[in-house]
Amino acid sequence: MKNKLLFHLVLALTLIPIFGCKPDPALLMSAVKADNTAEAVRLIEKNADANSRTSANGWSALHYAAMNGNVEIVQALLKAGADANYAGVKDGQANSAKALKPLSLAQGMLEVVTQIQTPLIEANLRESELDDPALLKSATDPKAADRYQKVVDLLTKATK
Repeated sequence: MKNKLLFHLVLALTLIPIFGCKPDPALLMSAVKADNTAEAVRLIEKNADANSRTSANGWSALHYAAMNGNVEIVQALLKAGADANYAGVKDGQANSAKALKPLSLAQGMLEVVTQIQTPLIEANLRESELDDPALLKSATDPKAADRYQKVVDLLTKATK
């Protein structure tokens, strides 16, 4: 009996690294918000919740990845089952912004980077209270329009 119990304990301890525990959804949200592709993809591969949200009614990780124009994170989230049709209100605050789907957000950002001159993008984003440093860096990147177009294409396919 004692050997059987010991065997089960050893077996359980050896399976922990194989199956692991799901990462804290807050870690994924932090990585996505910071536009940290390597960390976000690592957490998604470790089965972090692809539908992580800042609050019950808040933006999902997919919203932030779309806003940042991060094609790799968007792909990883969609592959892991992220809901491309979820319309969230930023940070769960009903008075902050209207409910947006990730596709609408990516299309809006594509419009910003293609129709507004680069020096004015930062001012425009600050006026819209979208002045997150990762977003400003992403939106002013010379390849931003291409990245946002790829994100829009991915989300368009996912919402059909």
